[in-house]
Amino acid sequence: MKMKWGLLVSAVAVSAMLMTACGGETKDQAASGNEAPAAASSGTQVNIEASNWKFNQDTFEVKAGEEFTINFKSTEGFHGIGIEGLDVDLQKDGSKTLKVDQPGEYKIFCNITCGPDHGKMVATLVVK
Repeated sequence: MKMKWGLLVSAVAVSAMLMTACGGETKDQAASGNEAPAAASSGTQVNIEASNWKFNQDTFEVKAGEEFTINFKSTEGFHGIGIEGLDVDLQKDGSKTLKVDQPGEYKIFCNITCGPDHGKMVATLVVK
């Protein structure tokens, strides 16, 4: 009897942990500051979409010294993006407006461990 009771308690505990880990975002998480207001439609828009272990493009280009908005959307799985050397940290879906003065190539990467091919989730932001 004690063994059955222990198994029941364990099953309930595991179920509770799984529901917590896989649950949707709360109102507090949605307002966490990951999203910036979208820029006017006349500005440059960089639309980055992530699905399981890939981005929708390998390379994204913008002009140095000009403001642009990154619009990020996770279309399959749970992903985010970071850009090395820039203040970009978006998770799930969001936008960020920024300006990069220094021409060069900046690595875009998934900043949420998302599975076995997580390390392959890279792209490049080219600033000309």
